[in-house]
Amino acid sequence: MARSFPLAKIMLEAGSLLVFWVLASLFSLRVAIAGTLVFIIWDAVRRYRNGRSFPRLWIIINTLAILFGVIDLISISPFLLPYEAVLTNLITAVCFTVSAFGSTSLVQEIVEERQGFPFPPDRLELKAYFRAFTLVWAGYFVAKAGLYFWLLQHFPLTRALALRSVIGPLSLFIMIGISMQGKRVFLLCQRLGLFLSPKPLPHEA
Repeated sequence: MARSFPLAKIMLEAGSLLVFWVLASLFSLRVAIAGTLVFIIWDAVRRYRNGRSFPRLWIIINTLAILFGVIDLISISPFLLPYEAVLTNLITAVCFTVSAFGSTSLVQEIVEERQGFPFPPDRLELKAYFRAFTLVWAGYFVAKAGLYFWLLQHFPLTRALALRSVIGPLSLFIMIGISMQGKRVFLLCQRLGLFLSPKPLPHEA
């Protein structure tokens, strides 16, 4: 957890989202969708050639992007587009929540993939911390989905999409920034009495 990672690497992990936001702001939505699909294919080839893994989060996000992108590209009118972000955030939240109660949570998997090795199985306090952090991310995606839906109900579509284009990247960068301080957050939690190492049994002392 003490190892730090350049912001560029994290931004590359979220590359498909960044490509979509940039192209959507400069060109049309269809260009943004097509450009995002091209980026996903390039990133998959790059990972394969470099022997890198395909984490569950990468698969989830890019599968959703491909699914909704294909639907919109073959549709005369991209009817799902206004609600795609709502659905994507909700599905992502479900995936985070389910993983939190599995053997390895998504956040732990991401950290282990970045550092290149897994944490020792006896570090139960780390496992619990990553599970909690995964649920925090799930809550973030649920909150963002709810906000996006509220915007669509209370503002014209163009205004709602404009607000979404600001709120989405800004909130994501804030969450990534907090996650990059994972070690400090973990130590703070321990000072507060949370996620402490289990005490050894008398016969193990």
